[in-house]
Amino acid sequence: MPLVIGHRGARSLAPENTLEGIRVAAHCRADWVEVDIRLSLDGALVLMHDETVDRTTGGSGRVEDLDLAGLKALDLNGQRIPTLQEAVATARELGICLVVEMKEEGLEELVAEALKGSQALVTSFYHSSLREIKELSSLKTGVIIASLPVKPIELALWAGADAIFPKRVNPRLFKEAHQHGLKVFPWTINEKDEASWLLRLGADGLVTDDPCLIRAAADQPIKGTGKGNCEYYPCHHFEGQDCTHCFCPLYPCKDYDLGRFVRTKRGKRVWTCIDCKLVHEPIIAKYLTEHPQATTAELKALEKSGGSGSEENRIGANQK
Repeated sequence: MPLVIGHRGARSLAPENTLEGIRVAAHCRADWVEVDIRLSLDGALVLMHDETVDRTTGGSGRVEDLDLAGLKALDLNGQRIPTLQEAVATARELGICLVVEMKEEGLEELVAEALKGSQALVTSFYHSSLREIKELSSLKTGVIIASLPVKPIELALWAGADAIFPKRVNPRLFKEAHQHGLKVFPWTINEKDEASWLLRLGADGLVTDDPCLIRAAADQPIKGTGKGNCEYYPCHHFEGQDCTHCFCPLYPCKDYDLGRFVRTKRGKRVWTCIDCKLVHEPIIAKYLTEHPQATTAELKALEKSGGSGSEENRIGANQK
């Protein structure tokens, strides 16, 4: 069953990064709840996303310039700024796991100590910090990526991570991550249709501001995509895959010879390759199965040659 992870508690339903947010996420039957942490002036780990308290409280100033007493005195939409220890205790009481995002470098030892003996998972954009967490503890970790780098799996493996939290995904990311034993948790997913699509692609869970909404989507049986129910069938079937529309390793290739951008009913701009014939050709399908990192230019050169000529010549044509 895919996991539902409340973002900053349950940001759409309760003040973010509060104990109330954790309680609401648990009420929505979220499996995990994510919180952000920073360090106060006097060395306390507190829940806060921004560098300053200006946006979320009635006060002002940088978190690092305010002591714990000063932070506790601030009003956060009727709530108080919790410490990480308070969040850990609340999560334990509710039976929900914490995902703790380190918003700063240099917190590794404090976080490892605060979460010692818990089932928490630590995430960060600072991948070297996650590597250090692994050296200090047995905690599970997850790298956060906002773009889609060329080699996201290598980043995660270098950090010794157990999971990837990507903002952008493609089908290849899910496949390669799972081949290396990595879980994939896209963020921040707040629409049922998008949730259902990502779960079909292979998401292990979804980070969401509204865990009640996404819990309902995650509880639905995942609709498979294959010969019996794919609206784009017939399509070529690669080994271990059902539908190239969903799982073509080239997607989204953004090669205008093969596909185009379209607008969904909701107005979202997405890449579609339903008119692509290239990967249907047996010689291309065979080559792509053997060379999953092949580019569209390389495959088009192969198609043009009819499969004749050396691989070196085809690659050379790709580089011209």
